[in-house]
Amino acid sequence: MLIQDAMERVKGIEYETFSTSLKLPESIVKEEESSFKRDGIIGKAATKTEMGRQIREELAKKSGKEMDLGGDVTFMFDLEKNSVSVAINPVFLLCKYRKLKRGISQTRWDKYDNSVEGFIVKAAEELYNSTNAFLHGAGREDVDVRMLGDGRICTVEIVEPKKRDVDAREYEKKVKELSGGDVELVVIGQVPREYVWIAKEAHFEKEYEAEVEFEKELSEEELKKILGIGELLQQTPVRVQHRRADLVRKRNVLGIELLEKNGKGARFRIKTQAGTYIKELINGDEGRTKPSFAEIAGCKARCITLDVIKVHEYISDWW
Repeated sequence: MLIQDAMERVKGIEYETFSTSLKLPESIVKEEESSFKRDGIIGKAATKTEMGRQIREELAKKSGKEMDLGGDVTFMFDLEKNSVSVAINPVFLLCKYRKLKRGISQTRWDKYDNSVEGFIVKAAEELYNSTNAFLHGAGREDVDVRMLGDGRICTVEIVEPKKRDVDAREYEKKVKELSGGDVELVVIGQVPREYVWIAKEAHFEKEYEAEVEFEKELSEEELKKILGIGELLQQTPVRVQHRRADLVRKRNVLGIELLEKNGKGARFRIKTQAGTYIKELINGDEGRTKPSFAEIAGCKARCITLDVIKVHEYISDWW
């Protein structure tokens, strides 16, 4: 009866593999524990083990699907209540995203109408018939910063997808369509759950292009010193103190190149160690970042525009 109920519960759900969990009545568990203590366990198969095997065999026979510990769905049998329920397990996609317009946050936030994650969620709801989705990014850029180049590595978690056989290219196309071309997603492949942690905890060098405005025109000597910055001490910026521990961190600048200079303005390419705050490298953050463009120039320096142009990640090379 419970097997048939289980089959009813997965109607309309795409899956190729399944796993199971089993809860026995407390009376059986206690009786078996007493028996093992009294007579020993050699030569005996635990009731839960044997019943689990029989249930899996019957499910495989009825569904035509394969048993797998990381199955697409999990059948949860509770023999205490004589019931069965089904959990649809998430789909995890290793991806890269590009954000081509300023004013879009990475994750959903009430303060902003649009987010990269929001477009990913809407596309998942339409194509995977899912209930939700989450973007787990390898770092994040500010709302007013574009993510260019070949994108930022991330893991997309698609929650309770009733459809799993979705063409990755269709998913990419849908994200671009919903965002009006402002956000692009590239799906690298389907991955195990641990990629959520891998993407979020990884630390990659990054390259930026920054348009900077100084209060005065720089001398050749001042410009040379800015291009030669190699090591920083950065106290947690004022703008993120509410969500970061107030610490002083040592960061390495791996290269600064002058791309263009026009009077008091200049455009730089900056390559840094992960975790470097670029706006503060430029403006000095009231002395909390040393050295800075502003400190060396001896005047205020303002970051007009900032773009991430490359994340030096290696995760996608595993595919």
